[in-house]
Amino acid sequence: MIQKVTGTKELKRFIYFVKDLYKDDPHYIYPLFSILYKELKREVLQNKDYVAILSIDENDVILGRLLYRIEYNPKEERDICYFSYFDCIDSQQVANELFSYMEKDMEQQGVAYSEGSFTPYDPDNRRGILVEGFDSDPIIFTSYNMQYYQKLIENFGYQKRIDTFSIKPIIDENTIKRLQTLGKFFERRFKIDVDYIDFKNMDKEIEDIHQILSAADNEHIYQETPSVDLIRSVAKDLKTFLDKRIIRIARERESGKPIGFCFCLLDYNQVFKLTKGRLDPLKLLFAKKYIHSVRGMMQYVIPEYQGTGVIGYIYHKIFEEFAGMGITDFEAGTMMEGNDKPLHAFDKFGGKISKVYRIYGKELQS
Repeated sequence: MIQKVTGTKELKRFIYFVKDLYKDDPHYIYPLFSILYKELKREVLQNKDYVAILSIDENDVILGRLLYRIEYNPKEERDICYFSYFDCIDSQQVANELFSYMEKDMEQQGVAYSEGSFTPYDPDNRRGILVEGFDSDPIIFTSYNMQYYQKLIENFGYQKRIDTFSIKPIIDENTIKRLQTLGKFFERRFKIDVDYIDFKNMDKEIEDIHQILSAADNEHIYQETPSVDLIRSVAKDLKTFLDKRIIRIARERESGKPIGFCFCLLDYNQVFKLTKGRLDPLKLLFAKKYIHSVRGMMQYVIPEYQGTGVIGYIYHKIFEEFAGMGITDFEAGTMMEGNDKPLHAFDKFGGKISKVYRIYGKELQS
């Protein structure tokens, strides 16, 4: 039976379902439940932008969940139903029940195409169903799910739309030497400064980041460029977790024109795994120094500087901080299949694709 989430009691059951589902999985990391509850309460119950549903058996036991939203995609010039937070037991019947409910809603609203798992308001994080790379913990803001999800989704008629990749470069003396050589070569060719993000002047920094995003090639990005307000909101939400040493903006030395930026984040999943979904400010504060991994969240360059090596140069500056921070692991991603520029930008680091995530799509039969 499908139950639509209409109140706080059902919403809490929706959120905490994963505690039972993944209780025996050594790699799953619980979300910060209090923050997730606040977000979904706003989106599902207050704004009603998203629909959350549960699959429940005759004994009122939750078997699965699904969140979806219908949104106009200007690139495809049509409404699309985006789904996310798909979790369920290993049952094709339960998966079919969840997706059938969503598709019936789509038909009633005249929507012919669905896609996921994908969070429309968060285009660079938690996108795709994990299909390769189940042997390690997920790094912060990436997907992790049961291996059987691929089977359940494909059996319901979904097909691969596109894959995204996480790349795990090798951090060793050879990498550092290559980056130093690259840095010297780049400095001879270009007059570029790479600055720490200035938290005391965030309005200016956000304007520059928005300028870079607006100009950068977004052929492989599904959403429009995020607004200044959205960037400001994300920065505010993440403020506790940001470290200026690993967030850099590149600018032309003479004009001050912003040309690229790289946003990295400490892998707080290493702390969240210990707190088991609880927000514990003291543990976050004291455990931060024990984090040894960083995720490259975003890297963008304006068109005229693409292919010049500026991304490698910015990462050269970031990698110089790693030793003092105790960082020994780095994961870059997630990057869209076919988006060769950022993928090739990491060739000089060595390493390999560590995880593959799949975005699925399905056209409804008319």
